[in-house]
Parts: sequence; C-alpha cells; structure tokens
Amino acid sequence: MKNLIVNSLDRKESYKTGTIGSQTIKGSIYSYLGIIIGFFSVTVLRSHGLGPEENGILDLILSFTMILAQLGSLGFFNASIRCFPYFRDETKNHNGFMFLLLAIPFVGLLLFTLLFYLGKSVLPVESNFTTLFQDYTPVILALTLGTVLFNALDTFNRTALLDAVTGSTLKEFVQKLTVAIAMGLMLYFTLPFPLFLWIWVLANLIPTVWIFIKLYRKKVFNLKPDFAFLNPEMVKMLSSVSLFAVLTGFTTMIIQYIDKIMINEMINTSLTGIYSITAFFGTVVLMPSRIMYRIGGIIIAEKWKVHDIDGIKSVYKKSCINQLLIAMLIFIGIWANIDNVFEMIPKEYEAGKYVILFISLSGLIEMATGFNGVIIATSKYYKYDTYFFLALIFITIATNYIFIPIWGITGSAMATALATLLFNFFRYLFLVIKFKMQPMGLNNLFILMIGLFTLFIIGYLPKQSFFVWDIILRSGIITLVYVSSIYVLKLAPEMNTIIDKYKTKLLS
Repeated sequence: MKNLIVNSLDRKESYKTGTIGSQTIKGSIYSYLGIIIGFFSVTVLRSHGLGPEENGILDLILSFTMILAQLGSLGFFNASIRCFPYFRDETKNHNGFMFLLLAIPFVGLLLFTLLFYLGKSVLPVESNFTTLFQDYTPVILALTLGTVLFNALDTFNRTALLDAVTGSTLKEFVQKLTVAIAMGLMLYFTLPFPLFLWIWVLANLIPTVWIFIKLYRKKVFNLKPDFAFLNPEMVKMLSSVSLFAVLTGFTTMIIQYIDKIMINEMINTSLTGIYSITAFFGTVVLMPSRIMYRIGGIIIAEKWKVHDIDGIKSVYKKSCINQLLIAMLIFIGIWANIDNVFEMIPKEYEAGKYVILFISLSGLIEMATGFNGVIIATSKYYKYDTYFFLALIFITIATNYIFIPIWGITGSAMATALATLLFNFFRYLFLVIKFKMQPMGLNNLFILMIGLFTLFIIGYLPKQSFFVWDIILRSGIITLVYVSSIYVLKLAPEMNTIIDKYKTKLLS
C-alpha cells in the first residue's frame, strides 16, 4: 500500500510543483495588493476617520471574534490538514468531509455561544469588557458565524481542491478592499459608529458568500454524510488530532490578541487603539508568509504520509532562507522609514513608535524560522506543538503583566517579541532533536548581517523635504544595496534563479 501511495504521489509531483509555484505567485500578488489596500485603510481611513477609542473597540471586537471562532471550530479546521489525505476520494465526495467541516463547528459554535452569554453575566461591573459585551455582542456573534463558515468552506477548497489562492485572495485582498470601502462610506457620509459597525460586518462577510457561490457552481458543495467511513480508528484519530488542534488554535488566537485585550484592561481603550494602528505596520513583515503556510501545510502533510523526511528537510531549509530574505527587506524598509510613517497618521499615534519596532522584530523572528510549526503540527508529534503553545500563553501573559506597567504599550510589544523568540527557539530545538532537521546555515547569518549593514548606512541619508520622495529614495536604495549584495554573493539560489530568468528575457 505504501509503494502504491508513493508511486501515485510521484506521478502527480510535477503537477503539484507547478500548481504550488503558480499559486504562490498568484497568491503573493493578491497578498501584496491586500497589503497596499490595508496600508491605505489604516493610514488614511482608520487613523483619520476613527478616534483611538473607536479603533480600540474595532480591534477588540475582532479579537474576541477570532478567539470565539477558533473555539467554535473545535479544532477541526486545523486537524483537517493532517487528516484529509485519508478522506481524499473524489468519486465518493471525499467520504462526507464537507459535512464534517460544517457540522462539527456548528455544534461547537452553539456550545461556545452559550458559554459566551453565561460569561457576560459574571463579568465585574467595573471591567472594561462589560461595556464592550453589553453594547457589541450581536456584532461579535454575527462576525463569528461568518468567520466560521468562511473557514469551513476555505478549508475544503484548499484541501480537497488544492486551491490555496481563492481563500487567500478573498481574505487578503477582497475582504480588505470591501472593508476599506466601508471605511470610505463612513468618512463620506459621516455615519455614526454603531451603524458603521454593521456595514463593516457586512463587508467582512462578502468573502464567505463569494466562496460559497464558487463551490456551489463547481458542484462540489455536497453535505451528504458518510458515517460508514467513520470507523472507530478514524474517529479516534479525528478526536485526538482535533483535541490538540483546538488547544493549539485557541492558544494561537490568545497569543495573537492577548496584547490588545490586556492593554484595554490594564490601561484603557484609547491606547488599545493606538497600539492596534501602529502594530499594523509591524505585522506587514509577517504577511508574505500567509500564502506560503497555506500551501506548505498541505504539501508537508502529504510528505509525512509517505515518510518523505528528506523532502520535508528540503522544504524547511528553503522556507527559512527565503522567508528571512523577504522579511529582512521589509523590516529594514519599515524602520528606515519610521519617521515617514508618522507623517501619514495623526501625531497622537507617535506613542506607538517602538510598538512598530518590536512587532516588526517579532514578525522577522517568525519568518526566519520557517515552517517549523507546520512541520510539527502535521507530524506524529503534533501534540508537542500544543504543549509549546500552552507554554507560550503563560510566557506571553506573564511578560505582558510585567512589561505593561513599566513600559506601557511598548512593553506589550516587547513581550510579544520575547515570547516569539523563545517559542520558535524551542520549536527549532525540537526538530533538531527529533528529526535532525537543522535548516540554518552561514547564508542565513550573512543575509541577516547584510540587512543590518544596509539599515546602518541608510541612517546617514539626509531626510528629504517631502516625505513621499524620502520614502521612495530610501526604499529604492535599500532594495538596491540589499538585493544586489545577496545576488552577487549567491546567498539565496532561488532569488538568483528568478533574477537570471528575467535578465535573460530582457536581453533576448
């Protein structure tokens, strides 16, 4: 049976490679377009159209929505990446997989919605959360339902149909565009904040409707269950993987949003808004990895199925150096233009200057360590990733409690960077010990050094009178020095191959 699977995958390998390459390019294009739209939305629309407190409320609603949606899924979306290869059978509608994708989260969402309502009644009157939940519960629940439905349909689309581009495009581009339009409507018509929130919710739900229509038109939207396929062994595997996946997913959401929640409770909602707006600039460093993780998780799961350890090692090594290459360029680009950032947003947000630095640093660390989390989560040791995440929650909450009273919102960003460093260090050690996977080399170190050197020399460039010209000039010099240095030294073979390919086309 194993040889049959190996031979089948080998026959499809060239097709898959082409698919991955094509989807990566397409997904990256839409991701970067989404970054541009998101950048415009934050710098022009959100920062100028909403006050710090309203921005804080918006991000808190989103934070609780993401946490509730993750809990409601009962871990099945995350588990499906590892388990779907056993369901795959187009002639049998993938053995009722879509039914499970919708039914399990529906039950989970009902359960946690009930707990959500019960939790509201026990909140202390003086808590900042009490007002938030009293005024915005319908908004949170509507957005949560739409998010869960989108995640279910997108999971089927990228696992069963091997289409990682559609979901990424809808989430990274279409959703950002519709949200930006909603923000523009609010500014143009000066809508009251409560009315704007519902328009914002509708804008966020458009990708859900879009992906449903696509699957329906492809005639793959089939809710027929296949209970016969769910033998005791399969149920045991799904239950075990889902249990740890829900813990991992929940801890991921907590880690991603705990900083805003703790700032709101320990300081105030206005500083939460300032933190949210400035942190966005830092998260730009991490954005290019999203399409790579979506595609990489599916392929690595398939490689685990046939025990292709060498293939996984190769993907891991390439992910580390290529993600570092991109992340370092974005990191130095952001920090070299930090003064220009505050030319674009109101002066009151300058309190978040070093929030940008530490959140950017956190993204750089996450990118530089590659697919470590994906590899562990899709391996037989997937439970250990849950343990790492639980430890990370403790570290994140503890460091926030220590740092926020001392350094305010900057302290929260510092806590995020420190927790990210420790988390990825222990993931790295785990893969070295268990699988002898050591993806780092001198090339990684040299890329890091070139990036820091580029950042150092750009600091001596005189500031231009008009900040837009200053951004263009600094970014152009950074790109030229950084990319040409890495190209000449041949530190990133894939980048050299791409550049040489375009050089040949231009010269021919």
